[in-house]
Amino acid sequence: MGGQSSKPQQRVLIAVDGSSHSQNAFDWYRTNLATPGEDVILFHTGSLPNYLMAPTGISASNSDVQRANESLRKRVAQLEESMMEQCKRHSMQCRWKYADSLSPGPAVVDASAEEKADLVVMGTRGLGTIRRTILGSVSEFVISHSRRPVVVVPPPPQQ
Repeated sequence: MGGQSSKPQQRVLIAVDGSSHSQNAFDWYRTNLATPGEDVILFHTGSLPNYLMAPTGISASNSDVQRANESLRKRVAQLEESMMEQCKRHSMQCRWKYADSLSPGPAVVDASAEEKADLVVMGTRGLGTIRRTILGSVSEFVISHSRRPVVVVPPPPQQ
């Protein structure tokens, strides 16, 4: 028919953690893929350190837990403020989503499914094969387990 068909609004989840790698992924998306009107979800996951959460034989004091919780809350709030300011500066429609989780890979996969994301964008540290095997890779987990397309943005070439 002669009418213009409009492309449905795309929903993109960008994993952010305050690192240069996640900033690089955000910048790459903004420069290469972003279009006006997209629903951009800035997703961050974090939690208190394991030793404060799980029984280890050494119990953390309530004040230690409170201090750690306040520190986490401040870091998350600062990251949210910084990322939302970048969205505003670049006229992007962004919203913030946070999940309390010790496992960032599954948290990203779950959030992308909950949000019905059309695309997941994330950075990578560019670890070598041995370090990646020992340490694991969040991006590899997301690629392997997500039912959504995933763009993994490598670190910029070193100069």
